[in-house]
Amino acid sequence: METKTEIADIRETKTEVADKASDIRSPDTSSFQPVVSKKKSLGPSSQTAGPKMRRWHWVIFVVICVLLGLLVLYTILHVIDTTTGIARHVHAPSPVETVPVRRQTLEEVIGGSGAVEQAETVNLITQLTAQVLEVPVKIGDLIKKGDLLVRWDDRLIKATVEANREYVEADKIKIRNETRQVERYSTLQTKNMGSAVDLEKYEMALADAKIDLAKSTVSLQQAEIDLEHVKQMSPIDGIVLERLVNPNEFTKPGQVILKLGVLNTVLMAAKITEEKMHSVQLGLPAETTFPAFPSEVFKGTVWKIDPNIDPITRTFTTYIKIENPDFRLKPGLSGFARIRRTAKDVLAVPSIAIVNPSGEQASVFVVDGNNHANLRKVRPGIVVDAMTEISDGLKEGDKVVTVGQFYLKDNDKVRTTYRSIFK
Repeated sequence: METKTEIADIRETKTEVADKASDIRSPDTSSFQPVVSKKKSLGPSSQTAGPKMRRWHWVIFVVICVLLGLLVLYTILHVIDTTTGIARHVHAPSPVETVPVRRQTLEEVIGGSGAVEQAETVNLITQLTAQVLEVPVKIGDLIKKGDLLVRWDDRLIKATVEANREYVEADKIKIRNETRQVERYSTLQTKNMGSAVDLEKYEMALADAKIDLAKSTVSLQQAEIDLEHVKQMSPIDGIVLERLVNPNEFTKPGQVILKLGVLNTVLMAAKITEEKMHSVQLGLPAETTFPAFPSEVFKGTVWKIDPNIDPITRTFTTYIKIENPDFRLKPGLSGFARIRRTAKDVLAVPSIAIVNPSGEQASVFVVDGNNHANLRKVRPGIVVDAMTEISDGLKEGDKVVTVGQFYLKDNDKVRTTYRSIFK
């Protein structure tokens, strides 16, 4: 019995423990009732918010797509409206910009560096066979007309003059004697007292004497000329470029003894780029400056043009003639030349308007009254500040295409936009 009683007590104890544990796991829910009621009230609004957000997303997406479509359409229309090549492809009028042909005064300045050269070279040639005694000048010396340049030994020449004078006198005496003999035998011949052979002999002797006199006279004249030239004087105002003879040397006829440069007028040999060859013309005015004279401008004119192009520098030489009365400008002096070419009251168009500007195929597109672009050949002139002179092919007021011309074909339909670049 005690055992059963103990078992019953144990069961009661387990039951109490279980009840307490149940009380701990299951607290009173009455205090949480408001929270439960709030959760139940949020349930329906969350279920309706989802579909509304999805509808707004679709609306925004559709709006964006429409805007993108409009943007693409606008871009396509804009490209067609502004791009000549695409406009031609879709058979729409090609968009171009035009400017009217106007009369202007264009002044082109063509520059090039170079150095001073003598305008003329004078070669002094002697005809003397004699010894040089004195050469008082050297290379680079400035000389005046009449200055002594070379002096020869004149003793032999004087002796030659005296000898030839004696030969002349002797020949004159011989001629007189032979003349008397001819006259004498002619008289005898008329009287039939002399032979014809003797007369012929004296006539031949007289002829030989006259020939000898002529030769001796020429020799005398040559010797006298040589005597006059034993002193070589300067024939010009200039500079000594080369000295080809020295004292104690012997010269011979035809020998160059000195080379002189004319300096009262000098040449500026300016190197001009080959692109400007068509612009440079004889007689154009030019201005030259030199570092040696920084505050001065020397004026001149284009005197000569060398058409040969330097294969290395791709330039040609233009010679500018400058007056140099005081000899300040000397050969070798470096400087910079500016050649001015002015075209007054000429028709001009923007250079960009010209298709194939070089050669004989230069042309422009001219828009007519029916908005058709007609290809027209022109003759371009000088180019100044992106403007080109047109000497033939256009008239004042013609509208030439300046934008879009490189995609055009002759007689294309165009839509013009007027844009003036003239002041």
